[in-house]
Amino acid sequence: MGAHAAALAIVLLAALLRLDAFVGKYGTLDHPAWARMATQTIAPVASRFRPADVQWSRVPIPYVGGDPINYLAYARQMESFYQAHVREPVFLASTRAALWLLDGQDAGVSLASCVGSVLAVFATYLLGVALLSPAAGLLAALLMAIEYDAIMWAPDGWRDDTFTATVLLAAWALLRLHDRPAFGRALQAGACCGIACLTRITALTFVVPAFLWLVVAAGQGQRKARLQGVGLALLISAAIVAPYMISCAIATGDPLYALNYHTHYYRYAENMDVSRPMSAVDYLRTKLGWRPVATLDTGFIGLFVQPFITKWRGLDQWIPGLGAGAQGASVIGLALLPFTRRGRLLIVILLTSLLPYAFSWNIGGGGEWRFTMHAYPFYLVAASFAVVVLVGVVNGAIRRGFSVSREVMAGAARRAAAVAIVALAGTALYLGLPWLVKDEAIAAGESTSIETGFRDTIFYRSGWSPPHLEGITVRVSTAQWSVIRIPLPARRAYAVTLRLDPVEPALQQRVRVLCNRRTVGLLSLAWDPQRVGAYRVVLPEGVVRPGSNELVLIPEPTMAASAAGPRFAWIDPNQPIGVRLWYVRVSP
Repeated sequence: MGAHAAALAIVLLAALLRLDAFVGKYGTLDHPAWARMATQTIAPVASRFRPADVQWSRVPIPYVGGDPINYLAYARQMESFYQAHVREPVFLASTRAALWLLDGQDAGVSLASCVGSVLAVFATYLLGVALLSPAAGLLAALLMAIEYDAIMWAPDGWRDDTFTATVLLAAWALLRLHDRPAFGRALQAGACCGIACLTRITALTFVVPAFLWLVVAAGQGQRKARLQGVGLALLISAAIVAPYMISCAIATGDPLYALNYHTHYYRYAENMDVSRPMSAVDYLRTKLGWRPVATLDTGFIGLFVQPFITKWRGLDQWIPGLGAGAQGASVIGLALLPFTRRGRLLIVILLTSLLPYAFSWNIGGGGEWRFTMHAYPFYLVAASFAVVVLVGVVNGAIRRGFSVSREVMAGAARRAAAVAIVALAGTALYLGLPWLVKDEAIAAGESTSIETGFRDTIFYRSGWSPPHLEGITVRVSTAQWSVIRIPLPARRAYAVTLRLDPVEPALQQRVRVLCNRRTVGLLSLAWDPQRVGAYRVVLPEGVVRPGSNELVLIPEPTMAASAAGPRFAWIDPNQPIGVRLWYVRVSP
């Protein structure tokens, strides 16, 4: 009971923080009475819980410019729960109920999303408990409750908060079914998974694999019971979801209409043909056939990197460094999860739930924070898992006098070796795939930019500073010879455009360019404070070789970073520097 009471206190804190955000962004309400009391009496008290340096900016035209205004219209027009519609029914029904509670005011969509956000906090607690212990659940829920970005999005009327809650509840129910495939737990898992699918039909990408995993990963003695439990859960899910899909199929001819409709947006953003409908599967198949390496690279980053690195900053609003600490703990927790049965199921759910976004995060607004909001609590639960396990190990070691058996040490060493191998493979893919992506594009005859950035190590080999963000990301040459490696698939002539500037415009005159140790250009440098310089050189067929080619830039003269002005204060003041490079573009 103590843990549940603490969880309810955390949920109350989450609700107060989100109420404060709503009033700060959208103002108070004067009716009905309960809303007037919440926004005018309770909200000023709630504001005391937020950090002093957090201030909310008033939204001048609420809900316009995105989906929330459409949710309001769709909720008001809703004729039946299972109506054929481009938007799944759960959030529309939630918004309709919230509109009724607020006497039809547009703020109903904010109420619906805030309720989803608060429910996600409680669901985070449940997931932590199901994975490990109440302590893990409480820690993860507390972090989710105070997460600034989650609080900021909560009152804005998007369905992502509700989807996050339904994904977490489905994961919690699936973990419980994994532990004991009882009748009640099967009903619970089926209902939670069905509701998640009716919040976003893309939830099928994790629901189906999770059910399959439960069957495949069952031990020999429990396979029959697990199969029966999964079968019942699947039947319940189908009974909940099927009427909506049948309704869409009858009205539009496509049971996955709510999913496939949105390929129009992504195809338009990529200048693809939008004259005819295209399913999500055909869209992905087209991309794989057109640029397989680039598509796989996008998916790799969308699954393993982008959702993870874009989180955490919201925790620093409370304690500087808390985000970095939680992120580090999460890395450890994610590495430990595959060594537990529950953890493996959780990893399956997390990764497959990200599949719908993994291949579109770099298109249009596909990379918005909210699209992977549902993954964040998984990362927080993993962080809590690591902390609680570490505390348990230390306590056990203290009780044993720090004596550890050889078997335990050998097991730990095997696990560490497995984690190290996976980490090395992931790092190799992360750093190596950009080479194959650029090689594929150049081979297809496209003009291809090799940008400086945090995946450019394979191109910018020696004589360069680390990448530095200053509106654009740049590298600065730090040696007499600065080397760039570029992939040129065929022995032929290529045009290369160098986007660079001298570090000291008044003194520097030129840059010599070598390709495979042969001079191909002597650039006279100019300076435009409004635009990075563009300099074109031709690589003759005679100097090009298929595969990796070496470009060398030799700035004349170089100078100490301290002499080049405050712009380069981030470099060692005694370091000789030459040019500031943005990217290299290779054209046929």
